[in-house]
Amino acid sequence: GRSIVLTESGSILMSRASEVLKQMEGLQAEVRGARQTRQPVRLVARAAASILPGLLESFHKTQPDIAVSVVQNDNHVIRNQEYDLMIAGTIMQPPKYSSTVLLDDPFRVLLPLGHPLCGQKEVELSQLSGEAMIGLTPNRFISTVISQVLEEQQVRVVHHVYSDDTLMIRNLVERGLGFAIVPAFTLRSVDKQRLCELPIKGEFPSLHLVLSWKPDTYHPEQVRWFRRFVLEYFHNLREKEYVPF
Repeated sequence: GRSIVLTESGSILMSRASEVLKQMEGLQAEVRGARQTRQPVRLVARAAASILPGLLESFHKTQPDIAVSVVQNDNHVIRNQEYDLMIAGTIMQPPKYSSTVLLDDPFRVLLPLGHPLCGQKEVELSQLSGEAMIGLTPNRFISTVISQVLEEQQVRVVHHVYSDDTLMIRNLVERGLGFAIVPAFTLRSVDKQRLCELPIKGEFPSLHLVLSWKPDTYHPEQVRWFRRFVLEYFHNLREKEYVPF
């Protein structure tokens, strides 16, 4: 009834109850994890498609008994957090308690070889106004960011083709169907002999490639192994190959 209130002992218990329940849930998850050490690590990959094959090859050489299941386009898995780790791109700085930045991935302009701007060291977005652009699929995260920047700088472009496939974008640009704006590491493994890739002059947001995980959750040993490997792999990648602009 309305006249019932907690005693002092009840108040103490109430303040600690959620903490105790969380510890019990963690203990249960730890026991389940110990029974499922052979389960694959479930990795959601929403970015770094050109980097993952090399990463997974290297991991398999060091940990051949740990399998990795890569999920790319399953919104149900992402929405319900039915994964162990996720690699994704974001413009905002992610929360440190449940994620870490693997590297900063600046955007580049991709042009067909022979384009008048190819002789420059960098390109201003205003120089692309009125040209055809190979757009990323509308309403996606990166395409929305690019569209907002172009609109803010009053750069008008013409869209004839949209694609999220790296090889498709490369081939379309090479054939002269338009320029493209893509993150630098998206082009890392692409043959660019008949293309030119230019930095963008002036302010343009940089994409943060982020590794994230579910906070306050027990992670089995194989997940911890894989997370450490991913962090070390990207650290070495930054040291050897990545030069920020």
